[in-house]
Formats: sequence, structure tokens, C-alpha cells
Amino acid sequence: MQLKNALTQIPGLRYMVDRLNLKSGPGVRVLMATPFMVKTDEVKEQLQQLELTVNALLDKASKPVLAKVATKLSLVRDIAGTVKNIQKKLTLNDIELFELKSSALVAHEIRGLLKSIGFLQRRIPDLHEVIALLDPENSGVPSFYINNAFDPRLDPLRKQLAKVELSLEKMESDAKEVDKDSLYSQSDALRAEITAIEDGVRQNLSERLRGYHWEINAAIVALAGIDILIAKGNQAIADKLTKPEIVATSTSYIGLFNPQIKELLEKENRHFQPIDIEIHNGTCLITGANMAGKTVLLKTLALSQALCQFGFFVPATAAKIQPVDQILFSFADGEAGTAGLSSYAVEMVRLNHIVHQAAFGHKLLVLIDELARTTNPTEGRAIVGAVAKHLDNQNLKVLITTHYGGLKVQCRKLRVKGFREDIGDAKITPNNIGDFIDYSLVEDDGVNVPHEALRIAKILGVDEEIVKQAEKLLDK
Repeated sequence: MQLKNALTQIPGLRYMVDRLNLKSGPGVRVLMATPFMVKTDEVKEQLQQLELTVNALLDKASKPVLAKVATKLSLVRDIAGTVKNIQKKLTLNDIELFELKSSALVAHEIRGLLKSIGFLQRRIPDLHEVIALLDPENSGVPSFYINNAFDPRLDPLRKQLAKVELSLEKMESDAKEVDKDSLYSQSDALRAEITAIEDGVRQNLSERLRGYHWEINAAIVALAGIDILIAKGNQAIADKLTKPEIVATSTSYIGLFNPQIKELLEKENRHFQPIDIEIHNGTCLITGANMAGKTVLLKTLALSQALCQFGFFVPATAAKIQPVDQILFSFADGEAGTAGLSSYAVEMVRLNHIVHQAAFGHKLLVLIDELARTTNPTEGRAIVGAVAKHLDNQNLKVLITTHYGGLKVQCRKLRVKGFREDIGDAKITPNNIGDFIDYSLVEDDGVNVPHEALRIAKILGVDEEIVKQAEKLLDK
């Protein structure tokens, strides 16, 4: 799976990617093609490179140099098409030669800037021979023109053409037509000869550039990678993301937060409560009332796992993450009918896909939100229990949220604490209700199941008689 495919699948991932301040065209292309890394060594290497970048961005001496690099990166053109034409043994036109020359000059400048701070310059191949081919006068100017330095025959021909054209301009109106025709013929002949030489120069340059196509492509990819690293590094600093420790067993987070929701709350002068959680192999049931943040938790776990395995830092104070082969999920707000299926049917189709994938023995992170919520409670509890038991017997990390209490299945159980007890005289309203919920997770023994649905109904202004009747039925 590539990043461009994951953007439509992992909630919150597009938000993170859209906020990257990439400077170059190749940066965007290479970023979108970033693979979902499953090998531990690959993930570690990418995160190590990002850590070096963050440290450089925070260093007083390196920061201004990287700012210059970012400015230069905006001049980098995506010349993937030109590189392909070189490989196809096609003759490049002046536009392609210009883009190639300007890109090589920028790559050379960036390489020098990075060398001055000893940072990632080895990633960029030395293109001085390519520059020498395209800039024989060593002007350092990015524009391209087949000047006289490319072929010694051009200088006398162009001078002769200039004389002929000057004679045509000075020729008096009463000059003989035969003289004009002679000069025009000379001009056409000289132009044809010059054009033939220029075409030969283009062909010769294209042939000689074939020997450098690997270095040219590698340089563009390297510049894109540096662009991506700087963008990721700046985002990590701005959003206070952290480098996760890559581990072989349990995944855990301290201070896990959702960047998008955190930003929305901060705009309203409200606070996002970070969560601590450990995820072991096996099934973990997470219970809690509606509005208790269970769905946000699962989406944030999916986002963080994806960010890590696409080479980003993660939204937490500290994190230990085991790479997985796939992230499989079923979210409550993503069950819109497909091909005429009901919400329950769509949910069961997704569940069946998860079960089939689990059978292959891959390392999976499975996140199921409010399983069987659209069916009756009796059957719903049975389905939740059966799925929890089945997936618990496999080498998977499974989190299932549910508002069903009293489930007898033997697996790990967590519960969202729920409403705070120390709210004092504060008035709870539909607009601030989230400020009075403790979203932290506690081990759930299943003995004391909190009944907060009616309390929420009261706060939201549900008819008092309905609430009273519900309380009577609950007592019974």
C-alpha cells in the first residue's frame, strides 16, 4: 500500500499530509508513492533520518542553512519525463535540456549547502559532469541556449548571418530585386546550416547524457526525499510529535492525542485530553458510554500506526510501536450502505474480511468500533463475545469498542472512566459536555458498570418524562 491509497482509508492521515509544507514537485510525487513499511529495519532507518532532520532544524547553526535549502527546493522541477526520454534514447528539446540544466545546478547548490553543515549531502549524487555538458561556458546561469561554445562552427556562421541580415535591413527600397533575392538565399542557407548544427548538438548532448541517467534520477529522488524530511521535521516540531521506539512486542503510548481534534479544540480554547494505553497481542474490549471518546481513540491508534510506518513521528509524548503488516478496521461512522446493503450487513462484510485476513497469520492491528451496534442487544452481545473470543486466540492486536456491559468473554477489558465526579457547581451544557468527561482508560472488572446514557440524555435536554420512565425501567 502506498501513501496515496492510505489517504482515503486512514482517518486523519490526509489532514497530516495536507499540512506538510513541501516545496518541490518531485517531493509531492515521491511522498505519495511512499510505501507502508513493514520491515522493522526500514522503519527504524526512516525514523532515524527524520530525527537527524529535527535535530538539525532545532540547531541554531543548521536551521538557517536548511531554510536556504527549502528555498532552493522550490526551484526543483519534476523532470521524471525527461529522464524517461533519456532512457528511451530520444533527442531532448531545448525545454527539456533547460529543465535538466536548472535542476542539476540546484542539486549542486543544495549539495554544497548541506555539505557545509554535514547533513545528508551524500544522498545527492555529484552532477558536475552533467552541468559541464550543459554549461560549457561555466556561467552557472540556469537558462539554456545552444551558444557558440557547444560547436566552434557556430560562431563564424552566426556572424556571417548577422552581416547578411544587417545588409538586408540597410538595403534601400530602390535596390535591385536580384540583390535582395541573393541575400535572402544566403540567409536561408546559413540558417539551415546553423539549425543542422544545433540539432546535432542536441542529439550529441542527449547521447552523452544517457550515461548519467541513473545519477540524474537519483539526484531528483534525493532532493524529493530531503524536501519530505524537512517538511516532516517542521511538522513534528510544530505539532509536538515524537519519535516512536520500534519494538517487537507490545505497542504502547503515553499522552496519545489526535492532532486534528486537538487543533479544533484549541481554536475554541478547550483542551484535548491525551490518553495512555498499552496494546498487547489478543483481544481488548473497551467499554464506555456514547460520547466517551472510544471512536476517536481507535481512529487515533490507526492514524499513529500509519504515520509510524509511513516514516512520520507520532502524536504522543512517548510511544513504543510494533510494526504490523496491515491495519484493519471497521468504524461506526464509516458504515454507509454499500451496493444497497444495510449498515449491519456492511459491518458484517467488513468483519468477515478481517477474520479471513487474520487466518493468514499476518501481524495485524484490528480496530472495530461499536461492534454489532445496529442489531438487538441480546444478539449484539453474543456477536461481540464470539468475535472477541475468536480473534483473541490468534497472534493479533485487537481492540473492540462497545457500549454493551456485562460481557462474559475472557479477554482484557478496559473502560473509559466517564463523567468526572469533581465538577462542583459547574454547569454542563451540550456545548461543553466533553470538558467534564475523563477519557482516560482503566482496567474493567465488569462488576460496576457505569450507567451514563441517561445522564447524557438529561444534559442534552431529552424530555424529562422519558428520562423518568427510563430510570424506572432501569431500576426494575
